[in-house]
Amino acid sequence: MNRSDARCATPYIYSGELQIRPEVDAALAALKDKPYTAIPSWKNDGTWELWTVEGDGETEPCIISGPSTTYASEADALAAGAAGIANLNSIPHIQSQRHGG
Repeated sequence: MNRSDARCATPYIYSGELQIRPEVDAALAALKDKPYTAIPSWKNDGTWELWTVEGDGETEPCIISGPSTTYASEADALAAGAAGIANLNSIPHIQSQRHGG
């Protein structure tokens, strides 16, 4: 799956049987060059969702994770993303996998 179009594995999208929600398209576009982003919640209640991506879709599988929780502000969601990246980088076996070791 090419990271630039994570929907390529979903033929139902292209056939018109399924529609992608606008916040999913926004998240995919924002994740093009960074590991996480904040998107306004689909609930339109002023909360924000954290979306993350792992893998490049070329040399390793591309996994995009949508919201499991919402945050009061964009800054809170981005802070959660930064904390998640910091936690991943502090785990030795993850570091060696990310750096080819």
